[in-house]
Amino acid sequence: MTKRIDLSNIWAGETVAILGAGPDMTIDLAQKAGQYKTIAVNRAIQFAPDADMFVALDPLHPFWEAAEHFKGIKVCGVECDYDAYYLGMFYETVRIDPSHTIEIRNNALAAIRIAVIAGAKKIILLGFDPERYEEIHFKKCGFYGFVKGLEQVIADVRSQGVIVERIDSAEQFPGKPAPKRIERAADAES
Repeated sequence: MTKRIDLSNIWAGETVAILGAGPDMTIDLAQKAGQYKTIAVNRAIQFAPDADMFVALDPLHPFWEAAEHFKGIKVCGVECDYDAYYLGMFYETVRIDPSHTIEIRNNALAAIRIAVIAGAKKIILLGFDPERYEEIHFKKCGFYGFVKGLEQVIADVRSQGVIVERIDSAEQFPGKPAPKRIERAADAES
């Protein structure tokens, strides 16, 4: 059963690496988190099973199966039967243009907010790949706003005196959509 937790300043003054669930996340990119406190977002848990925190706001998702034996802090966005902490959903008001504002909920943006609550002095964003993430998700389900939302959250966090650095993957699938899982499996067999 989820339970409440106060994460205020648990990592005061630390550098926190956040592993995003961007389409081009790699093990090499995840390893750049190195000695830092690390938050793995959604599917990024497969690249960092020893991260300090796992954030997946949505229950009943395969990401939770991957985190079943995870020993760090697990954060869910709703009260449910998981052995996790409940912090509630994190919504962002995103200004697309001067006359167009939307509300979005995104695990990676929530992880940034959580790192700030935890007292991070510096945040390193690894594998967010915002443009490709949004391109893929817009085609799948009409989701948009992550690119602008990330820009706005980074600006807000920097205004609070937190340093933010972003490192996206240019290694695996630069400039084109990542192969589907079935294509990756076929490549692995040959």
